[in-house]
Order: sequence, then C-alpha cells, then structure tokens
Amino acid sequence: MLNTSIAQTYKILRSSLYLLPGLISFIVLSAPLPAKSQTLPGLDLFNPGNPSCRGDNTPYTLGSGDRVQLDIFNVPEYSGENGQFQVLADGSLNLPLVGKVTVEGLTLQQAGALISQSYDRFLQRPELLTVSLLERRPLQIGIGGEVNRPGSYTMSVIGRADSEEATQIPTITGAIQRAGGITQAANITQIELRRKTGSVCTVNLSTLISQGSLQEDISLRDGDTIFIPTSTTVDPVATTQLATTSLAGQATQPINIIVVGEVTRPGAYTVTRVDEKGSLLTVTRALQTAGGINLSSDIRQIQVIRRPKTSNEPIPPIQVNLWQLLQGDRTQDIVLQEGDTIVVPTATNPNPAEVAQIASANFAANFSQPLNIAVVGEVNRPGTYTIAGSDVSSTGNEQTLEGPQTGGQLVGLPTVTRALKIAGGISPSANIRQIQVRRQTKAGTEQILVVDLWQLLQEGDLSQDTLLQQGDTIVVPTATNIDLAEAPQVAAASFSPNTIQVNIVGEVLNPGSVTLAPNSSLNQAILASGGFNNRRADEDEVELIRLNPNGTVSREKIPIDFAQGLDEETNPTLRNNDVIVVGRSGFAKTTDTIGTVFSPVFSAFGVFRFLNVLF
Repeated sequence: MLNTSIAQTYKILRSSLYLLPGLISFIVLSAPLPAKSQTLPGLDLFNPGNPSCRGDNTPYTLGSGDRVQLDIFNVPEYSGENGQFQVLADGSLNLPLVGKVTVEGLTLQQAGALISQSYDRFLQRPELLTVSLLERRPLQIGIGGEVNRPGSYTMSVIGRADSEEATQIPTITGAIQRAGGITQAANITQIELRRKTGSVCTVNLSTLISQGSLQEDISLRDGDTIFIPTSTTVDPVATTQLATTSLAGQATQPINIIVVGEVTRPGAYTVTRVDEKGSLLTVTRALQTAGGINLSSDIRQIQVIRRPKTSNEPIPPIQVNLWQLLQGDRTQDIVLQEGDTIVVPTATNPNPAEVAQIASANFAANFSQPLNIAVVGEVNRPGTYTIAGSDVSSTGNEQTLEGPQTGGQLVGLPTVTRALKIAGGISPSANIRQIQVRRQTKAGTEQILVVDLWQLLQEGDLSQDTLLQQGDTIVVPTATNIDLAEAPQVAAASFSPNTIQVNIVGEVLNPGSVTLAPNSSLNQAILASGGFNNRRADEDEVELIRLNPNGTVSREKIPIDFAQGLDEETNPTLRNNDVIVVGRSGFAKTTDTIGTVFSPVFSAFGVFRFLNVLF
C-alpha cells in the first residue's frame, strides 16, 4: 500500500516537472500586468505621471483589430505562428476546433481562461493554454473643444507588442495634431481626458511647453475622449509662444478671417497660418492682407471678435492697441485663429501729430498707390485730381505729383500742401488757417480735419501737413481779413503757385500776358509790362477784371500810386489770370475822336492830291 502510494506520488511529481515550464508561463502571462513605461512592449502603456490619472492602472482589454497568439503546451499545431489570430469586428476569435469565442472587453488573463474552458473537451491540460498580445488595434479617439477639426479619429499603434523594439502609443499631443492643432482660444492648462471607465483626468500641457515635461503627454486608450476648454482670458505672450509649437497645427494650414472697418479693402480672406517668411498670422499681417489701415482709423481701439468652439456665444472682444505696438509693445500684435473678425473703428478725433507715424507703419495703406482727391475753394485750378505719392518735387516748376524728379526736394507721401500744389497753388485770398480735409469714413460718416498751414510756416509744425487718403476733399476757404504783412511769407511757401499769369491790355508799352511771382501787386504788373505809355495812358487809375471762383466776374477801378505798398484799395495783390485794363487819358481820347471824325475828309484830300499828280 505504501509502495503504491510512493509510486503514484513519484509519477505525479515527474509529470509535474514536464509541466513546470508551461505552468510558469501561464502564471506569468496570465497575471495582472503592472503599469510600465510606454517603451516596454506588450504591457499597459498608460502613463501614470499625471497625478489625477495615477490611480488608473487597469490592464489592457481586447477589442476588434487586436492580434493575439495562443500557446498550448505540447500542441504545436495550434501554438506559435500557427496560433496567431485577429479579433474580428464582432469582438470574437475564430479558433480551430472550438469556433467562435468572444473576447471583446476581456483582459489577456480573462481571455486565456475563457479559451481554456472552450478547449476543455479537446485537451488533457487546457489550463496550460496562454494568450499573448502581438499587435494592438488602432485606437478610436474623440476630441472636441478648441481644436481646428474636432471629431472622431482612428490612431494606430506603432510597433509589435511581442518585439524587443519600443512600441509607440498615441498620446494627447498626437491627437491634437491629428485634429489640426489647437486654436488660440484654447486653455491648455485644463485639458480633460475622459476614459471609457468614466474616470476624468486633468492635463496641463503648459508644463510640457515650458519645461518639456513628458509626464503630461499621457498615452491614450481606445475610447478616450479629449476636451480642450476655452480660455476666458487672452495672454498675448502665451498665445504667441503656443502658436510656434507643434500643437498649433501645420504652417500651411489655411485660416479664414474677416477684416472690416477702416481698411483699404474690407472683406473675408483666406491666409496661411505661417507665411513664406515664417511670420505668424497676427493682427498686423491681417491688416496688410486687407490693404492696410486708413488714416481715419482708431488704432487704439481695434477689436478681435472670436467665437469659441465650445459654445455659440462669443467671448468678450479682444482689445488691441496698435499705438502701443508702435511704441514697442509687441504683445499687442496677437495671433489670430480660424474665424476671427478684426474690426478697425473710425477715430472720432484724429491726432495729426500721430498720422505720419501711423502712415509709416507696415500695417498702413500703401500711399504710393494713386489717390483720387478733390481740391476746391481758393486755389488756382480747383477740381478733381489723381495723384501718386512718389516722384514729387516741391521746388522749381513741377506742379504734379505724377511728374518726374526735377532736381528739387523729393517727397514721398501725398499731403495737403502737395495737393494744393497740383491745383495750381493757393490764391492770395486763401485762408490758410482754416483749410479743411473732408473724409468719408467706412461707417458712412464724414470726418473733418482742420489744417492750419500758417502754423506750419511759423512753427514748422509738420503735423499740419495732413496726409491724404482715397476720396479726400480739400476745401480752402476765403479769408475775411487779409494781413498783407503775411503775404510775402505765404507767397514763398511750397503750396503757393510758382508763378501767376496776368494779362495787361491798353496803354502800356508792352501789352499782353505777363508772368509774375505769386502775390505780386498791381503796380508790379504794370511795371513788368514796360510801364504806362506816357503819351496816351490814363495814369490816374486802371480797371482790374477778375474771374471769381464762383464763376462771376468782378470789375473794379483802382487808383494808381506807384509809391504805395501792398494795399487792397490802391495796390492790390493779383491773382492768376487777372486782367488789367489801362485806359486812355482825356487828351488821347480827344485826339482819337477828332481823328475818327475827320478821317474821311483827310482821306478825300488825299484823293484830290492823287488826281493833281496825275493831271
């Protein structure tokens, strides 16, 4: 009896020695797997570095697309390469002998136990069957919130679970990149990762960007959902830094924006996120795309209207002060995102001193392009003009903004004084202290800028020489009280005509058209024509005929006193195209009348003399 028991025990132990390798493999492969680094093949790759997700160490569960391998002790025909199977779309394995076995949602240990139970009637030791994972199925991930293309994505796992090479599992940053990158409204410090188990993890990717902490770039699992909330505030420095990271999407990604208000070409535009020079799509680049801002714009109150992805309600408008940008604050030039609308308002009270600096900014309109303007009032040639801002000479005889250089001072931008120049210059009756620039704004209102050119002449205040823009009208009013002491200085100004033409007819030595300097007096015009014909001229008074700007003609008798200085009564300042009529003296009129009366008689006596000669 004892010997029999010993023999049986020995037999069992000897059999166990043969089964020991398979039993060890079964224990090792069927045991719950600890959380490991994502570089270890075949194990759970969920990164436990994020504190809010540290407790989620559930093992990997099988699903459609997984490839597994069965190893059955002493059954090579169903083991190794012969035992490799893929989980079908219905979550089952189609196995030899036993047919379909559903493994959807089971761990490797649970799947091994179920398959062993299915093989129980075919194998002597079905408990020695092991299941290992060869290839992981692609992950189905959902991502929403502040990304450019929210939705559901399929992401593949790179590498084999049974190889010695590292397996690369999709991470949160990879999913964001797959969804086109985050928007500029994203709050990357409060990203939510929701798992199928119901757990929610909070992820802060700002530490990844600022410190390179990979612990926040958590590996994903099948069925995970990522939600990126909208930031309630805008940090220009952070958004600019974020726009340069891989989370922001492709550089050539097209972005649709709208630019309205005081720009040259308001409307909708599609531009790349990064241009060929590497510049991000910022407010100033958007303004350049729209042709630049107008001079009537208020660059201190520009708004960026942004609609979040997480709701239909817009967040409070983002205020942009580009004047601070011109002073060196680059944070004002914020980065734009898909769907942004830039609103450039109209300035209620433009500051002329700032206009020149604004016009020289890279986001201003191109002032070298031709402008259509009108010049009316006290100028020599009122009307409409097309002017350009290049190759303009303010000296010599050049009077057009489109002409070539003539050796004078070259000017680059169309201003009030240069517009007055092409309109023939101001007339002597111009009120240069109250010149108006009337400008139609994009809002449909009229903006009136008052220009004081006397302040320009006296104090050198260049801000008074206002820059013009498309459609401006310059109105030069008539002075009610002309200070003749100022006339020489005004006449020498660049916005006065270089010369004026005056016609002198009647009893002067050289009647005809005379070219004079601006603001020349009547006495100067008479002397320029050679002076009076002393034998015939009425040297007491002349008649001044003038074509007024309103189309009427005025005639005025002016007493002559060559000793008189400039005086509107006795020696007025002349205007272009004035006509001076020098009449005949009383003696000349009498002799002319007598000559006219007796001219036929003298003619008859001339005939008699002719007949006497003949006969």
